[in-house]
Amino acid sequence: MRDRVQRLQRLLEAEFISIPQRDGSIKRFPPCAFEEAFLCAMARIGAGEDAPPRHPLLEAARNSSDPRWRESYFSDIDYEGATEPVEDLSE
Repeated sequence: MRDRVQRLQRLLEAEFISIPQRDGSIKRFPPCAFEEAFLCAMARIGAGEDAPPRHPLLEAARNSSDPRWRESYFSDIDYEGATEPVEDLSE
């Protein structure tokens, strides 16, 4: 029984993106979450009050205990102030 559980755990880890957290837990996301997180971050930039909520993968990367995640563009792509409206400079 233990072998079956371990095999199942390895399968799940291989199919999901695992991001270790500072509190010792691990956040897991399906592979499509990369695209969703990127599109969410792009939609937030300059959106002001209409900005969609931050994607959970962006939060997980920002709160990761692993410096590879914490210092990746996923943790920094949605920087503080990114949702402030952009001044229209067109004439």
